[in-house]
Amino acid sequence: MKSPIKRQARKKGADSVIKLILLSFFKWNLICFAVITLFYIICYLYTRQTPDFAQSVYNFLDALLNSQWADYIFRNSYILLFPAFAVVFILNSVIYSFSTLINFGRVYKSMNAFVKEDGQILSFPKSFSEVELKLSDIHLRVVENRRKAIEAEKKKDDLVMYLAHDLKTPLTSVIGYLTLLDESRELTAEQRTKFVGISLDKAYRLEQLINEFFEITRFNINTVTLERNRIDLNMMLEQMADEFYPMLSEKNLTVQFDIPEHIIMLADADKIARVFDNLLKNAVNYSYEDTAIKIGARIRRNRVIIKFRNHCDEIPKEKLDRLFEKFYRMDSSRNSYSGGSGLGLAISKQITELHGGSISAKSIPEHTDFTVVLPYVNAEYLTDEDSDF
Repeated sequence: MKSPIKRQARKKGADSVIKLILLSFFKWNLICFAVITLFYIICYLYTRQTPDFAQSVYNFLDALLNSQWADYIFRNSYILLFPAFAVVFILNSVIYSFSTLINFGRVYKSMNAFVKEDGQILSFPKSFSEVELKLSDIHLRVVENRRKAIEAEKKKDDLVMYLAHDLKTPLTSVIGYLTLLDESRELTAEQRTKFVGISLDKAYRLEQLINEFFEITRFNINTVTLERNRIDLNMMLEQMADEFYPMLSEKNLTVQFDIPEHIIMLADADKIARVFDNLLKNAVNYSYEDTAIKIGARIRRNRVIIKFRNHCDEIPKEKLDRLFEKFYRMDSSRNSYSGGSGLGLAISKQITELHGGSISAKSIPEHTDFTVVLPYVNAEYLTDEDSDF
């Protein structure tokens, strides 16, 4: 069912087109009437000033009609303006009717251009300029929708490809090691323990990937409901850093905080924690060894700004622009286990936008910044010493 707003917009567009056509029609008639009137005035004055010319006209009318009609026309010549106006009005009506039909034919041909990828919108006269603009706008939308449909189809194919690849790798390992455990009777207890541990790790990885693929469909702005509650930002980030201690230790990384005390914000704790978890995991995976990951926060103009900075190779701009796309992996050479499914940052972007915020990335040589901006109630402004944050 069409909404009243859409119906009103379409009616307004149609009314404007009709108004332009009618204005053009009456404008052209007015010009014709003015020319006829001016011509009559000139002829009237000329006959008054030139008796010989007036007598010639009278003789012509007398020969064509009779003296009675000739006398009547000369005394009431202004009456001739009305039939002249009527003839011009009828001619203009016929011309505009044919012109309108021709232009509607152009509209039909232009609409066929929507179906053809290489179709072009035909040009229209000024009275149909609104129609031409509307058709051009519709044509652009059709082309854009066609492009989006192709991209959506490609993303669907990518999803199948990633799903097949990412799920097959750990599943193959699980089947392989379980087959060894089932068929190889001579394995030692130590080997069996090792193979069971590897199979369990791969099974956990398989479960993680399946959860991520389901999660990307669950985090949809139109279907997810936020459960906002008070969050102590400092405490949340510090607790998450503690949970990453084993991963940090492997690369001898540290986490440094630059957050004012007691930043209390309203947000969905579980979902925002997922955003920070993805960003911190990303920072750990790509950081140089023996470096520090810096997490800072500031309050500015009713917004809280959280920044994650890690020291790593610069991310090229063409890759930086695609970081938040679904299933995009910054480094395709990374193995399936450590590289993830390419969904983490896409999910983070959806969650952030669901909160009315934004997420962005900036990379220069030696370090990369991920910045999350979220609404904040009763915020203070940044001080001068924080202007470079």
